[in-house]
Amino acid sequence: MKISARDCAQRLMNQLTAGVALAAVAGIGLFGYVSAATVPGSTSSTAATSASASTTSSTSSSSLSSSSGTVHASSGSAVAVSGGS
Repeated sequence: MKISARDCAQRLMNQLTAGVALAAVAGIGLFGYVSAATVPGSTSSTAATSASASTTSSTSSSSLSSSSGTVHASSGSAVAVSGGS
């Protein structure tokens, strides 16, 4: 009697552990998806390139150094830079 009760309890603990592990993985995946969807400044590469180009040309015209104002787009992925001035 005691052995079968112990086996049943062990089986229940194994199932609970597997359930909690599965729920944790699903929660991390959901958290990652929500975080990626709500990151400010993330856009498609075409929109990021055009936004970067307009920002760069307006900044270069107001900077202290003289510049031709031309902007060259690269095919790499967009990079967000924050802080500093």
